[in-house]
Amino acid sequence: MYHKFIDHGTPIDAEEERTAALCTKEGGTRFVIASKGFVLIVDIDMGSSKQVFFPEGNKEYPFASFSSNGLFYTGAGNMLLVLDPFLERFIDYQMIENEEEIVGFSFAEDLTGNIYFTTYPRCFLLSYNPETKSVMDYGSMHSQEKYPSSLAVDEYGWVYIGVGTEFKDIIAFHLKTGKKKNLIPSSLRQKGSGYVYLGTDGFVYGHMEASDMRDVLTASQWLKFTEGEFQTANYVAPSYYGGAGFQKIHHYEEASYEILSYSLSERYVEIVEKKTGVHTTIQLNYQSDGAELSTIYLDISGYIYGTSMHPLQFFQFDISNNCFKNFGALEKGGGGNICAYASQGDLLVGVAYAGGKLYVHNMNQKSEKPTSPRLILEEEHIHRPRCALATSDKKEVVWGGFPGYGVVGGALAFFHIETEKHTVISNNNILPYHSTICLSELRNGDIVGGTSVEAPGGAEVKAQDANLYVLDKKTKQLKYKFAPYKGTREIISLYTDSYDYVHGVTEKGLYFVWMPSTNTIITEKNLSHYGEPIRSCFVFDELTQSLYCLMSKGLFVKNLQYPGDEILLVEELPTKASSGIALYQKRIYYGSGSHLYSVSLD
Repeated sequence: MYHKFIDHGTPIDAEEERTAALCTKEGGTRFVIASKGFVLIVDIDMGSSKQVFFPEGNKEYPFASFSSNGLFYTGAGNMLLVLDPFLERFIDYQMIENEEEIVGFSFAEDLTGNIYFTTYPRCFLLSYNPETKSVMDYGSMHSQEKYPSSLAVDEYGWVYIGVGTEFKDIIAFHLKTGKKKNLIPSSLRQKGSGYVYLGTDGFVYGHMEASDMRDVLTASQWLKFTEGEFQTANYVAPSYYGGAGFQKIHHYEEASYEILSYSLSERYVEIVEKKTGVHTTIQLNYQSDGAELSTIYLDISGYIYGTSMHPLQFFQFDISNNCFKNFGALEKGGGGNICAYASQGDLLVGVAYAGGKLYVHNMNQKSEKPTSPRLILEEEHIHRPRCALATSDKKEVVWGGFPGYGVVGGALAFFHIETEKHTVISNNNILPYHSTICLSELRNGDIVGGTSVEAPGGAEVKAQDANLYVLDKKTKQLKYKFAPYKGTREIISLYTDSYDYVHGVTEKGLYFVWMPSTNTIITEKNLSHYGEPIRSCFVFDELTQSLYCLMSKGLFVKNLQYPGDEILLVEELPTKASSGIALYQKRIYYGSGSHLYSVSLD
């Protein structure tokens, strides 16, 4: 039967843990795992789990959590959430209307039982009174940094906030007087993050040596904080938090169980009873909308490859048989995703967030049990990859993207397929404070790049306008650059046609055609009425000489046989596109949230 649009289903039926806590109450212990849109309450004694969805259909990601008096606290978007895991329901939730994006970036508690929490990106400090269910907003604690990743309160009413990433700091704030001060001298405020926590002895400890907001467990010099000051700590009490990253667990009171390991995507919790040493594994049950899809790639045999986001799992879609194969998690993949692909022969190169990981996958595997992509290298200067290009000489893959936390301006790298030699070029040698987020190639082999001036890792933006540039392939030197539009922050995607005309789309949805030989824009059209451009939004049909461009709400086409032709709407999309794009036998394939869709071009 003919179908204009087809929903091929969800490749990855899984969710990712974001934060967790052990909640204890007289008569029991509950282990609560928070994920996108829900919590999972694990009754350790009964060996069962209960899924409870966030109120009002909230499907935002939580970031941190806290346990006190048997209650579980977290935040999702701008919603503060209070869960009673023993009643298996949220007993309170409040919308924090201070224009912040994330509520509950870190949590702490004072001696009276008030719960304190921070926000992103302006580092607000707020408190919640569990008795009156009232919220107090103390305002922004830092004018420059965005990530208030740790929080603690001492017995004298001083709140300590560890912030970073471009310039680490620890803020001390007195709740009664409103006095606020920076505890790290300005001369020492370098890249990194300050770190504080409440020790099990009631004192606040921390250090100034976290390399980013997650690397907090080791330091050469620990500090002890009291009454808004600090001194060198000769002894450091343990924290109520254990683990790191999305495996971080809070347990404020002593529990009779210890969590050894857990995974929402693998659907298990492994625990040990402290008194007896008995190990138990509990299977987790929950309903999932599926993990959202990242960029996809089509090989010549009719297989689509891609990864999910949070968790990262690698999948293959057999178009002919309309079936998925899940390869599972990749080595050191964590909660990221492969952001861009390029292939040379049978080898598919994928570059992944987080940490600039480069994987290689053999697409021509004959075994009944094909192996997963192999991790080759990690490049922190491209912590958040955005683009990859297979060079026409069939020797290299060029890739680029954003740097890590606290840095502005990402690198460009050349990976040689045969030798696996890796050459990195700093943004300072191309365009300082820019990150290359899309790539193309001219007929002579020169590399065309499109940049972003944004700094998603929390650093201060230092350039104003996104650029196009041409890099000499042999010398790897900048030949020329061009800022096509004032006020444009990003050029999202590029494609070079057989005339050496470069087609591009800006973050504002402006489609343009650039002629590098004359450094002029020869065509432009605003497509923003059809949503936002999708990363890697171009695909070319050689048979019809048609260039397709995917926006979140519409599919467009431009006939490249006649350069003067306009770009035209092909279809309005019934579901919002969020990733793309592949063309196979007159169908365009794209991701819509966690589903893979296709639309016929007939």
